[in-house]
Amino acid sequence: MSDATGLSGQAEARMFGGRTTLLVWLPIAAITALHYGTSHELDWAHDVLRRMYYLPIVAAAFRHGLRGGLGAALLTSLVYLPHAFAIGQHHHDPAGGLEKALEILLYNAVGGTAGYLAELERRRRRELQAALREQQRLVAQLVQAGRLSALGEVVAGIAHEIKNPLHALAGTAEVIDPLIPVEAEERGLWEIHRKEIDRLSRICERFLSFARPGPSELVRLDLRRVAERTAELTRAEAAQKQVRLELALPPEPVLVRGDADQLAGLALNIAVNAFKALGPRGGVLRVAVAVRGGEASLILENDGPPLPEVERARLFAPFYSDSQGTGLGLSIAARIAEQHGGSIVAENAGLGVRFTLLLPGADA
Repeated sequence: MSDATGLSGQAEARMFGGRTTLLVWLPIAAITALHYGTSHELDWAHDVLRRMYYLPIVAAAFRHGLRGGLGAALLTSLVYLPHAFAIGQHHHDPAGGLEKALEILLYNAVGGTAGYLAELERRRRRELQAALREQQRLVAQLVQAGRLSALGEVVAGIAHEIKNPLHALAGTAEVIDPLIPVEAEERGLWEIHRKEIDRLSRICERFLSFARPGPSELVRLDLRRVAERTAELTRAEAAQKQVRLELALPPEPVLVRGDADQLAGLALNIAVNAFKALGPRGGVLRVAVAVRGGEASLILENDGPPLPEVERARLFAPFYSDSQGTGLGLSIAARIAEQHGGSIVAENAGLGVRFTLLLPGADA
């Protein structure tokens, strides 16, 4: 109730703000003063002044819609009425009674019609803006999907070519390993050699995971369970890094078609990036699920520093990373979302930075 009252008070303040006062209320007052101060013998002046009221009425309608148009028309009617029908006074409007009554009626008709049309135009404009934003999002999603698909083919070929000699090196290392004594001086260098082979192998596997994610087993599932699993997987690291973990779930099931393991891995990738962004100071990580229309959302918010616009534009680009690593975590998450017919949006909102996985809802 208090929120509604506050909004109503703000609307009234705008109705009587400086610009509206200048365009609507002062002109009505000025026209009225001229009307009352003009002799009834100057009937042409009264005709002009009577019609000049339409200008501030239409201005109020365009600025404040139906409420503004009717408000200005009602005020005009009230201030004009004594002047119109005060017969016998020297400064009354000399026009016929029927003409003046119709004029008052027209004030309100014009105010209401202009206000309604102004609100209709604003509503259409908002709908068009929303449709344009959705179109831009879909175009960006298609462009990103095309880039990822093309790059995936290249990465797959490179990773495959690297893995062949790696297998040979790993096999050779297994044969040579027993020949180097543990106490030998060269053993330390040999251990570095073996670890680097293992690291290269893991990097190749990561490249292949980006290029060709495993097939998704799409089944009907409750997105709330994915959020709960994400919270469980991140709870230990959150406690270690002094991050308060919050879980916000709706009471009713939010059904989607998806692969629970892949979706949990996607959310975990985003959570890991959130921990890096929060750093040693700790903070808050909120995992939430929402549904709107036919679309379900898995939301991960953190109160870390906002994303610079340049970084936000490249966030899901392969190999983009401001820290150690291959820079493929969020790219793989984007590929998984694409496989599920959805998308990921990163924005500065909510607690600070919000990642939203959008998925089509499962048919009932």
